[in-house]
Amino acid sequence: MRIHGATPEWVEQLKKQGYEHLDLDKLIAFRIHGVSPDFIGQLQKLGYPHPEPDQLIAMRIHGVTPDFITGLQSRE
Repeated sequence: MRIHGATPEWVEQLKKQGYEHLDLDKLIAFRIHGVSPDFIGQLQKLGYPHPEPDQLIAMRIHGVTPDFITGLQSRE
């Protein structure tokens, strides 16, 4: 976890956002793919209170950003 920057502080931030039961593989996948507490917080502000961990990873892999979601929502 150390080489990927998954610090205890970072894990604690995830826990505060409701992701307290992630296993080590999921935590490492979050770091590798850029699923950050900030990213999660932005999604929550857009009305996605608790996406599944695999959904968060898939969003990052496929380039889905909060700005992209906002653009889609404005088209509705």
